[in-house]
Amino acid sequence: MRLAISIVVYSDGRLFFRYMRTTYMPNQMKLLNELTNDYLQFYELSRHEVLSDEIIFKKIAELDKKYANVKPHNETFEGLLSNIGADQKSIKVLNSVIKRLKSKKKELPPNKYYYDLANTIIAKADIESTTENYFLYLINSESYKEARNTFLLVEKDNSDHFERASTNIANILEKFGRNYEALYAYDRALKFNKNFGMALGNKAISLAYYTRLCPQQSLILLNQVYLLLKQALRDENIENIGGPFAAEAFNKKLISIESYFSENNFIPKETKYPTNISKYQQFILKHNLFLNYDFGYFYDNESLKDNFFPNLTEKINAKKSTKTSVMSEKTYFCFQVFNQIMEDFITSRYNFYKAINLRCKKIDKNTNYIYTFDYTGHSLKFGMLKSVFSTLYNCLDKIAHFAKYNFSISEIDTNNINIYFEWLTSKEFKEIIINKQSFHLLALYSLALDFKTNSQFSNLRTIRNRITHSFLNVGIDLYISKNHECYETSEPLLIENIHSLFIVVKSAIIYTIISIYSDNADKNNFPMIATMQNDIFQ
Repeated sequence: MRLAISIVVYSDGRLFFRYMRTTYMPNQMKLLNELTNDYLQFYELSRHEVLSDEIIFKKIAELDKKYANVKPHNETFEGLLSNIGADQKSIKVLNSVIKRLKSKKKELPPNKYYYDLANTIIAKADIESTTENYFLYLINSESYKEARNTFLLVEKDNSDHFERASTNIANILEKFGRNYEALYAYDRALKFNKNFGMALGNKAISLAYYTRLCPQQSLILLNQVYLLLKQALRDENIENIGGPFAAEAFNKKLISIESYFSENNFIPKETKYPTNISKYQQFILKHNLFLNYDFGYFYDNESLKDNFFPNLTEKINAKKSTKTSVMSEKTYFCFQVFNQIMEDFITSRYNFYKAINLRCKKIDKNTNYIYTFDYTGHSLKFGMLKSVFSTLYNCLDKIAHFAKYNFSISEIDTNNINIYFEWLTSKEFKEIIINKQSFHLLALYSLALDFKTNSQFSNLRTIRNRITHSFLNVGIDLYISKNHECYETSEPLLIENIHSLFIVVKSAIIYTIISIYSDNADKNNFPMIATMQNDIFQ
């Protein structure tokens, strides 16, 4: 048995030489060792010296000629060049790498191709983002979105391509303020490999942000961060995957938490679900569907409540509502819209639980559905699931409605109800984002863009439009069309898409609430904290 070389690019673009077992003749091993040495010399040179594009391309030509018929070179060279282009901050080199990769799409293993391509696009975007206003670049750039969509094409395999791609997806989401969704992207990697250190450590850092939003649980939630960091640092590959500073950063955060625990005499205790809660409450906790910041953990009875409420401010001389003298017209209207968002979300949640646990025959003998000879079914369960999807999706339009009337400078017009989720991608909203320099509003904008055609969540929009304006059949898996534009789905796929939509909607609510809180933090206006009736949504 001999060792063959494979070069892969990791989360921060570092180079790592990984050996795979295979059989090679002595003369082949000699050539591979020579290839390894040439790569290492080129890589170390780029790390320690400033190289002109001319020198880099000359070296590329030499190595291409020398190893023209060597398979490892043809499959791995672009990974090396991507690192070099990133180190040298050369857009010209990175463009060349992208071109080379695309020309080899049919020759390279799919996961290797998609991963290297996405990593190179990120490296290019990172360089471009420093040439102008960073915030403005994020709003207008398509590069990070292209990289994320390419990472999504990386599938599970016997290497760690999938874990690294999922971690990078989360890292991109973080750039746009979409930290809540990033947690799920890290979990995507951890469900496949529970010990993947970079996902564990980065998830811990993301989760730590929310400890500031729930002070009554901060120590307990911080303990979850602590446990994730401890587990992350057990992964010996962190330095190879995330670079020399990753483990150092995780360890530094760990030490600071230990010091904080010591100062507060905090002794961590294991949290367990209580045995006396209902199956419905267990379902909500399991899927993290309470509108609170406890993330599906159980700390006390507050973990079983929906307590998201906007913290609005209004001027003392603001026009009062005709319905109540204690609120302005704008505040009253925003609170009512938010109540409707809560109502739609919680109604959808309850009906979702009822639907997936519904025990009934597929055909109701009292209802005569039309038989269309196409292997599709109709039932109360399928009707409830579709209704859940539609009602839940409605929250997105109301979130845009809420955001417009809270952040818009113009006078409120309560009769203007033609506002949909797509407004969050409008020129008007972009101007609001730029004016406020808010990453939470940027998160809403970026999320809304993902519902555009050929974007990550465009299928959710298609499903909603099918249900609302036409039809969506639930068919037998064997006969379901694979065409994205078809009018068919299966029961498992419909349920999976509902789970995805719950995450999206809860994320949008979180970004909206935090953006309002951050926007009002430094204002001296009169605060209107919506906390009344906070026990009704249980």
